[in-house]
Amino acid sequence: MSDYGYTFSINGEFVDECDAKISVLDHGFLFGDSIYEVVRTVDGRLFAADRHLKRLHNSANALGMPLQRDDEWLLQHWRDMHAKRGGGESYLRIIITRGVGPLSLDFSDCETQNVVGIAKPLNRWPDEDYAHGCKIVLAKLRRNPKQSTDPAIKSGNYLNNVMALKEARAQGATEAVMLNVEGNVTEATTSNIFMIKDGIVKTPALKEGLLEGVTRGFILEVCRDVGLKCEEAVLSGADLLNAD
Repeated sequence: MSDYGYTFSINGEFVDECDAKISVLDHGFLFGDSIYEVVRTVDGRLFAADRHLKRLHNSANALGMPLQRDDEWLLQHWRDMHAKRGGGESYLRIIITRGVGPLSLDFSDCETQNVVGIAKPLNRWPDEDYAHGCKIVLAKLRRNPKQSTDPAIKSGNYLNNVMALKEARAQGATEAVMLNVEGNVTEATTSNIFMIKDGIVKTPALKEGLLEGVTRGFILEVCRDVGLKCEEAVLSGADLLNAD
């Protein structure tokens, strides 16, 4: 446990914050060479864990680091993290690093992945934001193009997002919307984006360069199930400003 109320684990072993350590030569620390997934609980149960596992495998394979822990181990550890934290709903993050190797971009000597777990209480946005909205800006910083570091990979390298949020906070905003190099909307710094125009629910198409969010997928499915028109579209900043 920590001063923030977090619970930690290293390779499946629960530890105090002061003992939650990996080597400084782990490539996840040195180069952001890691992947992660966050599962939340609903009524104490893992929500959409199968979809998060699928995306974790996709990220791992894209980076050429097939997972060394099997799915049941990962699922059980998510459950154990929630049980260990105790009380209320949980935010459960599992981080998988490339592992320890020489101080070099060459990862051929990184043999054993490290698995880091962080659990915390699930926080929701303030009621004020739901009632009255919050300030959001269009970031000048562009989203990583797919031809560079594909945003579809949920990696530990979040500098692109960090700098966009920094830009937003400097303007007194809660969040930033990131455009791609063509000027089309991709996503916010930690979430996908939806808008409504003329009765149609719209969200940026995956080809624009964004993470295929699990919640995004559910929203699209629900829209179709209840008969709402929905589109994965090319959207501009002006489209967002002119949304209903």
